[in-house]
Amino acid sequence: MKFANAVGAKIHLLLINTANNFITTHDAKTRINDFISGQTFDNYTITILNDTSVEQGVLNFAKDIDADLIGLSTHGKQGIAHFFNSSLSEDLVNHAKRPVITFKI
Repeated sequence: MKFANAVGAKIHLLLINTANNFITTHDAKTRINDFISGQTFDNYTITILNDTSVEQGVLNFAKDIDADLIGLSTHGKQGIAHFFNSSLSEDLVNHAKRPVITFKI
């Protein structure tokens, strides 16, 4: 957030709702507000988007807003865990037409 504020970036907080992992709008807003509680966000929007997959939702949203950068958090799984679980960040890096930055949590 310090970097975003320093460069005057607008942060788009995005939650992708899919048929396989559906949550209500109320629950989605609660989840996002819990995520940002205690943070100092100045220039941001919150968007809840329905799409066929998280990857496709991120790509569609980035295109719709003409994003300069896609940023997302990752758990940084390696080894056997990475083999059995697909990586959203890897999928985005391979398919996005915009730069992707990941933050390990």
